[in-house]
Amino acid sequence: MKSQRIAVAGGTGRIGKHIVEGLLEIKQQYSLEIIVLSRSRSSDISYAGNNAPIVPVDYQDQSSMRKVLNDFQIDTVISTLSGTTPDAFITSQESLLRAALSVPTIRRFAPSEFAVNSEQVPSIKLYQMKLPIIHSLRQVKQERTDSFEYSLFSCGVFMNYLGYGNTKPEGHKAHGHMPHFPYIFDLSKRSADIPGDGEKQIVYTRAEDVGKFVAAATQLEAWEEYSEMAGDVLTMNEVLRLCEDVCGTGKFNVKYNSREEIAARLSPSPDKVMQNFFAEFLLAIMDGDCDVKRPINLNNLVDVRPMGVRKYLEQWWG
Repeated sequence: MKSQRIAVAGGTGRIGKHIVEGLLEIKQQYSLEIIVLSRSRSSDISYAGNNAPIVPVDYQDQSSMRKVLNDFQIDTVISTLSGTTPDAFITSQESLLRAALSVPTIRRFAPSEFAVNSEQVPSIKLYQMKLPIIHSLRQVKQERTDSFEYSLFSCGVFMNYLGYGNTKPEGHKAHGHMPHFPYIFDLSKRSADIPGDGEKQIVYTRAEDVGKFVAAATQLEAWEEYSEMAGDVLTMNEVLRLCEDVCGTGKFNVKYNSREEIAARLSPSPDKVMQNFFAEFLLAIMDGDCDVKRPINLNNLVDVRPMGVRKYLEQWWG
């Protein structure tokens, strides 16, 4: 059954806001009711002529979340919660799920994935925080076979990181709501920091298109367990050639890194969480953990035409 009344947890920033905007684009077409759950109070999110109210909640307080979800008669919860502290992140998602399950109208739940599927990258510590909720969802599905659905939305790497450092008049829009930094490719310096020989593939999806994909998926009659999307699937060497071609300034300064060189970036310091995350991700690419493991099914299930890497590069670097 299609989603009608949707709550996006953590929908005030980054990928969560893109998903809210994707839903607001189709709100009138499908007569949707959309709310955004947030730890703090703020004004409505407005996009495409539609609004979504922000409702403050305490993710550690199941009763308060239950009341909000019940008051709005929510049938679908999409979690975009994030964090670097395992206990707080795991508890928040689990509390959100338990609150949702106590609401009679709830039929669907999407946990916070929106990257490479967390189950296939065991070496990335931050992604291991995402596994407990998947285990819980599978248990719930066994108990509520016909009345409950969940899906793990995977999109690979955000294409928006390729826009870092562009000098277009509105160049900041290249990032959407995502953080501003380069990853693997720094076109502003005409450089690339590539793990291995560059022949491993990467799934790239623009954050704006992730929002469109997820929004469109809410209008599917049934959810599959895995919802895989992609704007492009390219080897790093193929991306490199596209970058060089579009920039038109000759060959990039490219460093091909061995496993030992990447591993040397790992730090035992507890305040180097993100540094370690990026190094672990590069190692996962080298190990093939980020390879396409399942059919990219969502591209065929919904009518979304995502932007490819070449078009994105031409928009911001051409």
